[in-house]
Amino acid sequence: MQLLALGEAAKDLAEVIKESNKMLRFFLIKDEQSELQSWVLGERMAEMLLQDFSCRVEWEKEHKFGIWMVYVPELDVWGKGDTEEEAAEDLVSAAVDYMEVFLKCIPFYFGIGRKKHLPYIVRLFLVRGNRDKIRAFLGLS
Repeated sequence: MQLLALGEAAKDLAEVIKESNKMLRFFLIKDEQSELQSWVLGERMAEMLLQDFSCRVEWEKEHKFGIWMVYVPELDVWGKGDTEEEAAEDLVSAAVDYMEVFLKCIPFYFGIGRKKHLPYIVRLFLVRGNRDKIRAFLGLS
């Protein structure tokens, strides 16, 4: 880990980002005027740190109406559909929607006890909307 002053990091931010990704370097940037600090962590390092956070699905067939339901307890999200494939696609959409709202409202979700969802949310974010990778992460493939 390398400690950088905010002014120093600002002058060479492009290099800091490049090194954090290519060289797997981790930077701590501190504001000289206050106690505020932030980390710069490259995407590859984030993927390595979060690789053990995976999801599992629970399938249920509602017999009265013939609807398939699929649940991911790690994110507390559901998908439903007339077929297993429709339920899986609904789950992927629900997970992406949840990720987008969670990232916009992190303090709210932390306040209602969903802090444990954050590593899973970041993993979803890292796949950049690739539905096949989302399906694999959710445990659908």
